[in-house]
Amino acid sequence: MGSHSVVVREFGDYLSREDQAEIALRETDAVIVDLDDEIERGLKVIERLSSRNAAMTIMAYATSSDQTMMRRAMHAGAREFLSEPLLPDAISEALLRASARRDGNSPNPGKVLTFFPSKGGVGATTLAVNFALALREKSGASVVVVDLDYQLGEVASGLGLQPRFSIIDALMNSERIDREFLSTILLKHSSGLAVLGSPEEFNYFTAPTGGAQRLFQLLREEYAYVVVDAGSCANEIQTMLIDSADILYLVTELSFPALRNARRILSFLQTKDQLRGVNVVVNRFDARRWKIDESTAEKTLGRPIVWRVPDTRDAARHSQEIGVPLYCEGDSPLSRVLVQMAASACGKAAVPPKQATGFNFFRFRASTARGDD
Repeated sequence: MGSHSVVVREFGDYLSREDQAEIALRETDAVIVDLDDEIERGLKVIERLSSRNAAMTIMAYATSSDQTMMRRAMHAGAREFLSEPLLPDAISEALLRASARRDGNSPNPGKVLTFFPSKGGVGATTLAVNFALALREKSGASVVVVDLDYQLGEVASGLGLQPRFSIIDALMNSERIDREFLSTILLKHSSGLAVLGSPEEFNYFTAPTGGAQRLFQLLREEYAYVVVDAGSCANEIQTMLIDSADILYLVTELSFPALRNARRILSFLQTKDQLRGVNVVVNRFDARRWKIDESTAEKTLGRPIVWRVPDTRDAARHSQEIGVPLYCEGDSPLSRVLVQMAASACGKAAVPPKQATGFNFFRFRASTARGDD
């Protein structure tokens, strides 16, 4: 568990309320709660400890990685979830994250790079996903991609991933969003790219703006680059994204409806004096396919086209079916444009490695059914 970690005490049963109060008052950095024997009692312990000491990191442990149990533990106050196989590296990483939270390490704010579709179906999600992969490789820095299409987002599936938690879990628990909480709900792609996907289940959802502000503030503290698929997010969050975006990629195509909407969006941004940092991206660029040429498009938009992405619809469709991003399939006209976009966005920036210090933690589990609730 690391040479700087010290197990202060291990309990064979759930603690009484008095013992819970004592631990909460001590300078305890982390507590591991075993949920295998009595889930309800374990969840009560997590809830009470987190309410008494918000600075303490509570880790829930269970032999199985049941999604319902993990979500209940998270809502009770757990910031980490450990399951079998319980490898030393997994524990060490969880403890390092708790240490970073305790020490309040805050790197320089990262950049927010938002892909904003002019209309549905222009390929903004495909571009956001593959751009994030290119940016991760080109910069060598930490990158997270966020799916703000609450109902039918496809960022995670486009990377061949299935989320346990989603953007909704983050937005609905804004008062508890911190490094440990974030590490619990994020997915990790084999490229090193972090992913905050949309929910697997379809449902209606209205996101609280305050939660989005806190979430993106933390993402910028934790990652050098935050790539956002704006999707179908609510108006208030759209406004927040526009305000905070270092670069806003307005994705359109050479069709009348897409260009008309793009012009309307640009007119709106102009009234807000927010055109700085806007890059017009024409996706599926093929002069032979469209009746509208590039010159006419630029006159319609009143702005130059910055990026021209080749038409890869057939390849993108196949990529979605097999869950392998286009960028991962090797050199192509698409990947070359994405590399140029990534290089322009990052300038090959580097992020210094984080350092961690030692700390103490408690671990307790239930071996019997005795004890106070």
